[in-house]
Amino acid sequence: MKKQKAFNITYLIGLAASFFFMIWIFIFELYVLNYSFLVFFWVVKYLSGFGLILSIANGFLLLFDKFKNQLSKRGTNILIVLQFVIPIIFVIYAIYRIFSSFYGGAGIRMVGVWADFYVWIDDIIYIYGISSLLITLYIIPIIRDEFDDAVNQTRVSRFKVGAKSIGRGIKKKYFSVRKKHAKVQLQDQMTGKEVLVSWRNKFAVYLMIPIAVGSLLLMPLAFILIVLWLKIIFFEKIDIKIHEKIALLISIIILGVVAILAPYLELVFYAQISNLFWTINIFYLIGIGVASFIYFRKII
Repeated sequence: MKKQKAFNITYLIGLAASFFFMIWIFIFELYVLNYSFLVFFWVVKYLSGFGLILSIANGFLLLFDKFKNQLSKRGTNILIVLQFVIPIIFVIYAIYRIFSSFYGGAGIRMVGVWADFYVWIDDIIYIYGISSLLITLYIIPIIRDEFDDAVNQTRVSRFKVGAKSIGRGIKKKYFSVRKKHAKVQLQDQMTGKEVLVSWRNKFAVYLMIPIAVGSLLLMPLAFILIVLWLKIIFFEKIDIKIHEKIALLISIIILGVVAILAPYLELVFYAQISNLFWTINIFYLIGIGVASFIYFRKII
């Protein structure tokens, strides 16, 4: 009880100090910290690339599940090949985006209505990408009190994962004997998807520190993220209080709103980092690459 009270006092003092430090930053115009916000976009883009491969995995899982009784060995092999080809296409696209954005959109030659349409679609993807990512990875898990489950698994949850893995192994052998190739692959698809989901959720927690670094300009938000990360990773036996979860939820929402509005309101920090914004595509490529590697290992 005393430890919790001491922690609460320290938390409030730290929060107040970070607020005054933020005011000090704005008063003395320490715009060098504006560049830190680029880190936030790096994290978001990395998770976005990772999530893209997860979406592809979900798509193939649905295909195998829906047509598991109709697919022949040849049809199954075609889908397996496509599972490798499609992520590779996105890797190539991500590489193209790096060079395209670095050279200011080189390679895109659109005028008139098509140019407006391209910008409109690009804006929708940008807004949807950030909002959907923060909602699915942070806001909903925080509300459901599931945010730290991926890194703080109980013995029961680990046992369930192990039992499920054994069960699928048995099913694979059974379907292999009966030459049900699509059903064999379906087991790998389910495992691959679950592993990707697990890693994505872990990254969401582990990457709170880079997100905090990316929000140094808004120091109280960075403080909240760092404190919660420390409690989740190093002090998992200490319960996270409701006010801390609310603070985290508000912090994520504020960061999301700022990130979405920054390009359109021409905020000062965005104007400073805009010439380096092409670097976010590097992390998009890394996210796709890491997720593809994990996915391929599970479906081979």
